[in-house]
Amino acid sequence: MPIAGDNPITDVMPFAYFSKMPIRVSKSLLLVPKIPGIALVGLLALQFLILQNLDSPEPKCALNIERPHYSTSLSEDQDLDDIKLNITSACNVPQRYTQVTAYIQKIQNNREVTAYSFENRRRSSTVKTPNVVSFKDLFAACQKGSPTSYRGVAKGYVYLESGKKLTVEGDSGKFVAVGCLLGAQ
Repeated sequence: MPIAGDNPITDVMPFAYFSKMPIRVSKSLLLVPKIPGIALVGLLALQFLILQNLDSPEPKCALNIERPHYSTSLSEDQDLDDIKLNITSACNVPQRYTQVTAYIQKIQNNREVTAYSFENRRRSSTVKTPNVVSFKDLFAACQKGSPTSYRGVAKGYVYLESGKKLTVEGDSGKFVAVGCLLGAQ
């Protein structure tokens, strides 16, 4: 028990039966840091980095490749017959850009062959959509009236804001008939 007039911070009573004998602890000992200030700052920074890495997700990216289709907008606006291929690169973390090589495949003589290729196309992410990159301008001239089955295929790389480079690839799935023939110009 503290004795009246004594400072409760510096007067510590170890046990009740020693109440007549207070132990004096100097205030200066309570205020002296056990770890130097620079080391404490370093430890806090290390803890922050470790916790940040534990909370950050493993980077994953995927290509969404839509089926190739006849571009009605180009036909109506510019009187052009083209097949369009749309590709979206989506990640769970911000990316700088995506670079792909895309192909429109067709079935010819019971084999899958490349009807058209779009070599090394590169798009950057935007501030509005830092995790997504879209390729909406992949067009290939075709001859209207000849139905042919196509599918889209793409492969490439995503360069993340963190500096990592991830390989991505994908396709649009099954072949779908389009009323326009590629490579017949």
